[in-house]
Amino acid sequence: MAKSRLHPNFFYKVLIASFSLSTFAEGIILPIYAIFVQKIGGTILDAGYAMGIFLITTGILTALVHRGKWNPRTRIFFLVTGWAVWLVGIGCYLFIANILTLFIAQILTAAGDAIADPVFEVELVDHTDASLKEYEWGLFDGSKDIVDGVAAILGGIVVSTLGFRAMIYAMVATATVSFLMILWYVGKLRKINLIQLVTKHP
Repeated sequence: MAKSRLHPNFFYKVLIASFSLSTFAEGIILPIYAIFVQKIGGTILDAGYAMGIFLITTGILTALVHRGKWNPRTRIFFLVTGWAVWLVGIGCYLFIANILTLFIAQILTAAGDAIADPVFEVELVDHTDASLKEYEWGLFDGSKDIVDGVAAILGGIVVSTLGFRAMIYAMVATATVSFLMILWYVGKLRKINLIQLVTKHP
């Protein structure tokens, strides 16, 4: 493999890093999700309801929110707003006490995914090098599986040794860092665009 293929551009790396952290925040609980639901007084059926609510909400809102065309400002708005709503949903896990509050957390998390994910993919395409697209998309898809695997292992270890509360703190911490990286990405992108605009029209 040529040396250049090992060096994706900077914005691509930031997006992948932020997405990996968000994937970890969601993935750490998935393998033991049914156990978590039972811990708060739910049943296996409730776990199915919760996951169904998450997926259906994501699907419906994705179709509804993104019916119109995006301009650059709209894309940034959706990216930041979606990530913020998703972070609130993850944060709600700190306050889950019963099945109803679990459903609320699932709906908020799903809403955030629905708003942000399609825009994120477009941003990723914009920062994918045409000459490296096979490698970079392979890296993106591969990183998701690796992060999910690591999250699954660590989730089991954390819960078995420190309990569910510690796992939720890990979810919130990684989700927060992921959101901060998106804010940094947006700020950096705007700064570069402004510099280019001033340079083009002095």
